[in-house]
Amino acid sequence: EYEKRFLVTVIKDLLGMCEVKRGKDNKAVVASNIMYVVGQYPRFLRAHWRFLKTVVNKLFEFMHETHPGIQDMACDTFLKIAQKTRKKFVVCQTQEVVPFVEEILQTLPTIIMDLEPHQVQSFYESMGYLIGACENPQQRDTWIASLMDYPNQSWTAIVSEAPRDMNIMLQPETMKQVLAILKTNVRAATSLGHAYVSQLGKMFLDLLTVYSWYSKGISNVIATQGVQ
Repeated sequence: EYEKRFLVTVIKDLLGMCEVKRGKDNKAVVASNIMYVVGQYPRFLRAHWRFLKTVVNKLFEFMHETHPGIQDMACDTFLKIAQKTRKKFVVCQTQEVVPFVEEILQTLPTIIMDLEPHQVQSFYESMGYLIGACENPQQRDTWIASLMDYPNQSWTAIVSEAPRDMNIMLQPETMKQVLAILKTNVRAATSLGHAYVSQLGKMFLDLLTVYSWYSKGISNVIATQGVQ
């Protein structure tokens, strides 16, 4: 009980300081302290839902903070919390209308809009842990479809445009996009486990086609320019 009161006091004071402190450096110091503390006490967060939700929403705010290191720490802390408290996100808590994971999915593009690709990939791994905790297969597949809709749109745009102009696939920006999408899928598959099969089914044939395109492209370059 004493530990509980102590944690509540510390985190509330830190959240309050984050609101009133001026200057990016000062806010960054307070933010890093918040994230360190909450990452150390998953059992406390599991036992106090409203506090857990408040902390996670604060992490989402930090994901828009461009001060060096804050976004990385926010994503790392979210991943740690997702691994330790996942079941709390997929059931409808008291006084809630929908499970929190559904709220996150509804605002996902806004949450990740300021993140770098490697941070987005970490976020998708975290979401995979949350969604994977759902024991209803139909609901889980619906949430997976919602989670992957954003990268799937980019993937569909690339593979539908490529047959009209194969040079698009060899442009550095396109290759960077393809790599980022595949890495995002790998991170989601890592945490979702077998449940990822519903997403894999949507991409599998396209993956074989893209592999074939790049294989032919590499062979053509070697044939015309030799091995560099």
